[in-house]
Amino acid sequence: MPVDGRIPTLSRGTTAEEVAALLRDLIMSGSLKPGEQLREEGLSAQFDVSRRTVRDALGLLARERIVRHYRHKGSRVVLFTENDIHDLYRVRTTLEGSAAARAGELSDAQLKGLTEAFEDLESATNDGQAEAIVSADLAFHQAVVGLIGSTRVNDFFADIAVEMRFALSILESTYHESSHRPAEALAEHRAIWAAFLDRDVATASRLVQEHADANERLLVDVVASTAITDLIP
Repeated sequence: MPVDGRIPTLSRGTTAEEVAALLRDLIMSGSLKPGEQLREEGLSAQFDVSRRTVRDALGLLARERIVRHYRHKGSRVVLFTENDIHDLYRVRTTLEGSAAARAGELSDAQLKGLTEAFEDLESATNDGQAEAIVSADLAFHQAVVGLIGSTRVNDFFADIAVEMRFALSILESTYHESSHRPAEALAEHRAIWAAFLDRDVATASRLVQEHADANERLLVDVVASTAITDLIP
């Protein structure tokens, strides 16, 4: 990766977790592009940290599946394949579908978190800040999954949350939904929220599936339009 001023110099003593956090933010913002190479030597010089620290940071991001390491060829920001997208959304629709199946039995107290998440998404949409919208969007869907009422499921979703956030960031950077169709995107989430509040299992199930399917199709289109073989070393 070229040292071009996009990444600030960090102080000595910086931990791998801090380097990973900075790289994660750059990946989510689009400053580091899908498929972009992450060279240990260049990052070490830019951050003024050891190559071991950089290597450990890249390892953390690899476990989050937003960086991939190629044997003898180094690391790159993940460039999703169509199978990656299908697999990620298979997990998402399974979990959100399970939450929708419980809509009829949810209490007002259980739905409070979903309402708060929708209100945060509405506020972020009104502010028009793309990164905040992506974060609030993910938090809304995390709240949907939370309605299953399982700590283990919540932990599992948290494990894929960074990867899902990256997918949503790619959608935003490609289609600019927050600026081109903010009202329509918010309306889709409002309808899902309302179906849960109405305890309408059939409608909640249909809407979470339709919303996920639409995003999945858009992401597959993005992947299909990318010359993957030109970017992998």
